[in-house]
Amino acid sequence: MSIDHSTWLLNHASPLKGMRRGLEKESLRVTPQGHLAMTPHPVALGSALTHPHLTTDYSESLLELITPAMHSITQSLDFLDTLRRYTLQNMGDELLWTHSMPCFLGEDNCIPLAQYGVSPAGRMKTVYRHGLGMRYGRRMQTIAGIHYNLSFPPEFWQAWQDHLGNKQALQAFISEGYFALIRNFQRHSWLLLYLFGASPAVCSSFLRGRTHPLQEGPKHTLSLPWATSLRMSDIGYQNNLQAELDISYRDLESYVAGLDHAIRTPHPPFTRLGVRDASGDWLQLNDHILQIENEFYGLIRPKRTQHSGERPGLALQRRGVEYVELRCVDLNPFTPLGIDSHSAHFLEIFALTALISPSPDFQQHEYTLLRENQRRMVQEGRKPGLQLLDCAGEFDFLQRAEELFERMSPVAQALDQAYQTTNYGAALISHKQRLHNPDACHSAAILQSMHEHGCSFYDFALDKSREHSQYFRDRPLPFDQTEVMQQQAQSSLLAQKQLENEQKDISLESYLNAYFGNR
Repeated sequence: MSIDHSTWLLNHASPLKGMRRGLEKESLRVTPQGHLAMTPHPVALGSALTHPHLTTDYSESLLELITPAMHSITQSLDFLDTLRRYTLQNMGDELLWTHSMPCFLGEDNCIPLAQYGVSPAGRMKTVYRHGLGMRYGRRMQTIAGIHYNLSFPPEFWQAWQDHLGNKQALQAFISEGYFALIRNFQRHSWLLLYLFGASPAVCSSFLRGRTHPLQEGPKHTLSLPWATSLRMSDIGYQNNLQAELDISYRDLESYVAGLDHAIRTPHPPFTRLGVRDASGDWLQLNDHILQIENEFYGLIRPKRTQHSGERPGLALQRRGVEYVELRCVDLNPFTPLGIDSHSAHFLEIFALTALISPSPDFQQHEYTLLRENQRRMVQEGRKPGLQLLDCAGEFDFLQRAEELFERMSPVAQALDQAYQTTNYGAALISHKQRLHNPDACHSAAILQSMHEHGCSFYDFALDKSREHSQYFRDRPLPFDQTEVMQQQAQSSLLAQKQLENEQKDISLESYLNAYFGNR
């Protein structure tokens, strides 16, 4: 970031107070013994299809808690706390698993798919998940994480555009700015994987029947000594086929065009799986490279709020980028919510720095470098002397990280100024301390705790899950908040029934033709 932008930001910090952020937190429901729960989505949590805050991800057992977009980090964390407390009040004796890597898993086909009712919209979601299981295996889909959604206010964008002397329509400039953020976020995401990686080990049941580079430890534990985030490794939520996709981050038009090509191009291995079985039952939505745009995994996504039945790519194409979804944050098992205030403040500093820094287009070979840096960081990120890659060759991780922290310093000052706080500066300091003390990283602390107690990953994770679940159960919601949550759950159930009545004469095939037909 140039000194001019630093000075400008410090003099124009006030619009940043209009930033909005929202959290999406995934957690597996498990039995008291730490096995995947086979029970249906609790009725008291409402409809997973229509509830705005309580839903499921891949599996019926994989809860997703969603906060609305809010104007402060404290509000977001408080809302997530409310959702956790209400959820635990309505799960019987089940626990919420505190780790990104899953609990003990049985056979792949025993992992229950999420169910969303009999409407075409609901059936589409379940068929999509069945297709994911066929393509990549169901175990991979049980991995959980934190998605941090972040947007900057129109007042900031207008001031930033004026500063740059840009004459585009404002929304076009905003979309362009978010793609600049996305490119820089990817270039430097290795730092986030180092700081927020919290999955250096996994239960061996997750990799049953698969070859892998992990080392066997006590009691069915698999790990790597310097690993940060196995969740983001080749054994985790990754897809080698998608690494070959030509999805460009040059601009919105190129990005949407790349995704559109992928959801309309058949892929022979997926064709051989079949779209329907001999009885005519759906196996996957289609045999294309991607069934839908959401199948494209990534560390960060451009997003736009969708209308009912609208594809994500169309929403972006029609109305531009509204916010970004930061997807590379593991669940932190050392804090009950899975993310703490310091982490949230740091993510916002990192994202804003990425936005206002020079962000040239990617050269084609850079995508290969990004993937290799990610591989090195997730597998050996805490290894002394770690080297990463850029277009000039190898560079020292610690030296480059120090440079990034220097560039983030005035951004933290500007955010502290906007919010009249010291939290951003404090977050920057606390995270910088981990650079030269890798043992302070979540990933190291997990392995150290397992070593000190002579326990397996499974035992460690189960102990934390019991501890955090009890923390929320010991703080039941007041009656008025509980009543609001109950009413919202009931309203969502009624909304699902209404949708099913409205769509009762529409076949899934007709629904999908309309869904994919809009361009």
